[in-house]
Amino acid sequence: MASEEKDQQQSRQIKGTKKYNPKPKQTNEDQHMKEDQTAKTDDQSNNQEKSQRKAAKEEKKKNKKKRKGRIRYLPVWVRFLLVIILAIVAAILGLVVGYGVVGEGEDPSSVLDPDLWQNMYDYIRGK
Repeated sequence: MASEEKDQQQSRQIKGTKKYNPKPKQTNEDQHMKEDQTAKTDDQSNNQEKSQRKAAKEEKKKNKKKRKGRIRYLPVWVRFLLVIILAIVAAILGLVVGYGVVGEGEDPSSVLDPDLWQNMYDYIRGK
């Protein structure tokens, strides 16, 4: 009968888990001593962290002085002009492809003729 109870207890217990064992109660003196010890270790760890932070800050300052700026191969104004020029080229290519290839235009280069645009403008204005 005793072996059956042990088998039932073992079957109830999930494999890999530990049995709960409550810790004995501590007296007030023990608690105060532990608090004092943890406070001392906390102070020591805080002081170490502060010194490490200061050292890291000093290293960063040294690195900032040594580090030069980023080397730019193209100045900002050249980049700006390059973007504008590329946008104009893309618009012209889009007009040529749209008018000559997709649309029913005769010659793709005729979209660049100012007379075509004047005729469109007159048509829109109703002249």
